[in-house]
Amino acid sequence: MDLTTAAYLVIFLLSIAFLYDQATKRIPSRLDSNQAPKSRFELVLAGANGLPTRKDGFDIIFVHGLGSNPDTTWRATKLVATVDTREEAATDNAQFVNWVSDFLPIDILEATNTDVRIFFYNYDSYWKRDAVYTRLANLGNELLEHINEGIRMSEMERSRNLIFVAHSFGGLVVKRALVQAQMSRDFGHIAEHTKSILFLGTPHRGTSFGSWGWLAAQALQPLGSNPLLLANLEYDSISLHDFHKEFMAIAQDDLCVFNFFEKRPTRLLRLWFIQWQQFCVREQSATYEGQNVRNIGLSVDHYGLNKFGSRQDVSYKTILAKLVEVTKSPTRSDKRHYAVPLETVHTYTERAKLSAELEQKLQTRHEKASISYAVALHGLGGAGKSQLALAYAEKHKDRYNPILWIDATDEEAVRSSFKRCAAELGLPEERAEKQESVLTDGVVQAVLRWLRDRTEADNEWLVIVDNADDVSWGIQKIMPKGNQGSVIVTSRDNRSVRLVPGTCESVHVDVMSPVEGVALLLKHLQLKTESALEEIQRNCDKIAQRLGYLALAIDLAGAYIGNDSTPKHALSQYLADYDRHRDELLQMDGFQGLLPTEKTVWTVWDTTLQKIRRKYSRLQPDLLLTFLAQFKGSIVQDESFRLACLGNFCHLTRANGIVSGTGRVAVYWSVTAYYSEWRGSGLG
Repeated sequence: MDLTTAAYLVIFLLSIAFLYDQATKRIPSRLDSNQAPKSRFELVLAGANGLPTRKDGFDIIFVHGLGSNPDTTWRATKLVATVDTREEAATDNAQFVNWVSDFLPIDILEATNTDVRIFFYNYDSYWKRDAVYTRLANLGNELLEHINEGIRMSEMERSRNLIFVAHSFGGLVVKRALVQAQMSRDFGHIAEHTKSILFLGTPHRGTSFGSWGWLAAQALQPLGSNPLLLANLEYDSISLHDFHKEFMAIAQDDLCVFNFFEKRPTRLLRLWFIQWQQFCVREQSATYEGQNVRNIGLSVDHYGLNKFGSRQDVSYKTILAKLVEVTKSPTRSDKRHYAVPLETVHTYTERAKLSAELEQKLQTRHEKASISYAVALHGLGGAGKSQLALAYAEKHKDRYNPILWIDATDEEAVRSSFKRCAAELGLPEERAEKQESVLTDGVVQAVLRWLRDRTEADNEWLVIVDNADDVSWGIQKIMPKGNQGSVIVTSRDNRSVRLVPGTCESVHVDVMSPVEGVALLLKHLQLKTESALEEIQRNCDKIAQRLGYLALAIDLAGAYIGNDSTPKHALSQYLADYDRHRDELLQMDGFQGLLPTEKTVWTVWDTTLQKIRRKYSRLQPDLLLTFLAQFKGSIVQDESFRLACLGNFCHLTRANGIVSGTGRVAVYWSVTAYYSEWRGSGLG
């Protein structure tokens, strides 16, 4: 190469360098503090409506697009003709308005009165000069980190609903974040509580400018550009196609998606009457079909999808309406778990004083105890402890989730109860090769662990431990624990308060008052206190008094009397029958060792069963009831009898107070004892 050629080559290269410098010198660098955005790259509070922050509130996060300046990306020129006083006061710059912070918080509060916090998520995706070397996966992970560490630190915050409003490339960042969150133990709560996404011109299938942008980034590499951010953004990109399939696979069924697309092309060049304009993200790229997905067009170009100058802007009103719709609709509700195999009897009589005492003591919190709220209901067998606990559970179904019932009669009953509760909670059944002690049973421990791990972000739970009379086998070791829980224990032993380590309240359930006893009998007679004849009320009181005002005995006697069409005669006849059977039983050796309350119930049953024998002799009632007495526990599904004379069985049992009409047969301890004795010794 001669000197002349070399000189021309140098001049040519210098000319190229000069032209390159002239063409690119206006491209700002974020390393220059005068050119860098003033906003911080993090989650920034844009506004809140002033309501107390609650666990069921909403956090709306606005995510800008590729290379955007967070200072201006949501800002529009103020429309003076339609401006109102609140907009004038909202911004320091009289020419511009930031709709996200200036009037969206006020408008959402007025429309929903819902606890809402609004945030900008500012991230560095500038790619032209002195760019940070990053890619989509990193940006998604950084979004998760900022959310997790910035606005979801406490358990209460982690339970709040999330809504994302993402412009253009920001939608891809949100999608990548949610895909990563679904696969992460640390960020799973973010995906779980994301209720809605508003995509503003997100290129799900790529953009018309993708290839041109990537070429520009390559050309700007001498300035420190980052082509990685624009890789695979071309229209119909295979990478974006696969990425969208990933997102759809993890999207929850109740995730509500709004895809907003531009209906005007973006003007790229105008020379006199000649102009070049093109859609940045076409409708077929900005939208897709799916469950709970709605596609909405706005009469703006791509850069108008996130800039609104007034409340009167039609596009702003459309987006506001969707945000209001999402925040006003019911939040994703937890499944209600009510694992209680019993219900209060249809003749349950409210014992106002006891109910009020139970309510009050379940409000007494014990900070240092293993369970925050605990009450032991203790009293005589048949006094109504279980019914009182059942009534409380039924009344508070909406307060507690779950409500679990543990039959603590013996170890096997406890094991069976925990197995039922585990199935209700959806816990996996751990099958042991050999039968373990109930204290170490895998299913029992799984339920206890589930209860213990509930946090303040979860619902309160209630466990009722019924019939905790025998504590010799170590039931105390499997009593539920946890800060979110309440426990009710029913027992005949007044020392049952010791079953709950720490402090446990107690309620003594005594016999019914005369008024309560009479009211219970009148329910069986389908009479009201104010309308019943005085003689009937007097005889009811005599029977209740004769039965020691014991709730179970009165209820059983009521079942006997209630089948008679003439209440007056039935009451008198019952008094005579009861006295006769009691006198007969007192002569028998097997009757002597019973407690007074057991003698009362035994006499009631003997009176009832003698009536059954007389009325249904051809149905062999003794054989049926002896069969029932062999069942373990207190509940027998009447489906067991579906193939064998269901009609006779139901008529016999339901008519005499043995079945409640719920599809279950209640085999009282007294029936079991009575017929076990009857089979062996002929007693009764």
